[in-house]
Amino acid sequence: MINLKNKYCLVTGCNGHIGYAITKKLKGLGAKVIGVDLESKKKNPNLSLFIEINLDHKTEIDKLIKILNTKFKKIDILINNAAYVGDSSINKVTDSKIFYNEKYANLNLTNSIYLTNSLVPLIKKSKIGSIINICSIYSLLAYDYSLYKETNMKPPMAYGVSKAGLMHYTKLLSTALAPGIRVNSISPGGIFRNQPKKFIKRYLNKTPLSRMGHENDVANSVIFLSSELSSYITGQNLVVDGGYSVS
Repeated sequence: MINLKNKYCLVTGCNGHIGYAITKKLKGLGAKVIGVDLESKKKNPNLSLFIEINLDHKTEIDKLIKILNTKFKKIDILINNAAYVGDSSINKVTDSKIFYNEKYANLNLTNSIYLTNSLVPLIKKSKIGSIINICSIYSLLAYDYSLYKETNMKPPMAYGVSKAGLMHYTKLLSTALAPGIRVNSISPGGIFRNQPKKFIKRYLNKTPLSRMGHENDVANSVIFLSSELSSYITGQNLVVDGGYSVS
């Protein structure tokens, strides 16, 4: 039920930490993995095809769609993983642009929607069509600013806003494309990135499983939503956060 042999999977942001873990898991289960990302100095060995595209620009996405329609008869699984995370704290931007930073709006939300909508005809040709959007616990939670005190970390407010939009788009799209295509999202909690010790200690005090997440925690969830194990699941947001959001 988790055999993805010869299934064509498109992963955006394939060369990032989480993207790489996703592509590795997919390849291990026999999938043909198409990776989309900016140019990388290191080759991703898990890919059947790498397409260098800047997803900030719709003209680039149009090029991608043309390539995919030319080379492939179907796409079985789409994983919208590419995202921009930067400083958009309340002290950084003091007007309405805090919610409409061009990078956040384009890459995290608008262009993910544009890419997904454009690929629907190809995904409809699959018998197990599945769309998975990588969101965040900040799609549904506010930032706990006490976690960030006395560190150089700044909670990116616009990131949470854009990912909340992507999560709701997931729900709306799931009903529009049912029953032929399943649409779900995954909201990871904090992923370990050698954050300051103060932040980690505070974060673990709020997390029942007493650890931060790893890339494979997200990748395993992607495999679940890609496979027949989740064949009766659509329109859902799978929270992968070690219980952080429970309290």
